Amino acid sequence: MSDDSEKWQWVDEDPIEKLLQPAAAPLDADACAAGLAQYEQQHFDEAASCFRRVLETDPGRAQALIGMGACLLHLNGAEQALACFEQCLAAGAEKDAAEKDAALFGKAVALQLLARLDESDAVYREVLQLDPEAAEPLANLIALSVARQDGAAVAEYSRRLLRVQPQSKAALQGLAMLAIHSGDQPAAVEFCKRLVEIDPETFEGWSNLRFAQQKMRPEHAGPLHRLTNSA
Repeated sequence: MSDDSEKWQWVDEDPIEKLLQPAAAPLDADACAAGLAQYEQQHFDEAASCFRRVLETDPGRAQALIGMGACLLHLNGAEQALACFEQCLAAGAEKDAAEKDAALFGKAVALQLLARLDESDAVYREVLQLDPEAAEPLANLIALSVARQDGAAVAEYSRRLLRVQPQSKAALQGLAMLAIHSGDQPAAVEFCKRLVEIDPETFEGWSNLRFAQQKMRPEHAGPLHRLTNSA
């Protein structure tokens, strides 16, 4: 990718933080349920205290480990969060599909935040084996692939995500960025237009659109332009 990436602005300030959700399985009416309630209100310190109380008496409880890991990610404790998710998987979370999915996803996010991108990529692929159309892992893989400067992967995951969510900002952003880097300005303009149609209030979307229009070369339309007709 060229130096144009320095001028590019992501629509989402943090495409990772907002995606992690704790396990959706029903919780008992105890400190674990209280922790989830605090988590949903974004009271991450209080939620972590609740999950910690559960783990003091039941160290292998998957729901509490997943909840604690999620809190730690929000509290800049990716290393400790990774340990929670790995402990959850080691304790047998694979026996419950929802818990395994949540623990694997949390592990992948923690690895991504720790810049262990190859390992994170491998774990996200495990998540997608469980659910090939899971939107959150696909969106995170787009960000991860941008960090690795792997344009082919950005294109692959963006197209896959658009099939699941036709108005995905992450997917349209990834394809628009690729179009600009490849010199396919008509495609870049089309993708950026779709971004601002989805969210007219986004400053980054309009900025990217102006950037693409300024670099427009009407006489040239590269192969990525065809993606606007297939997305």
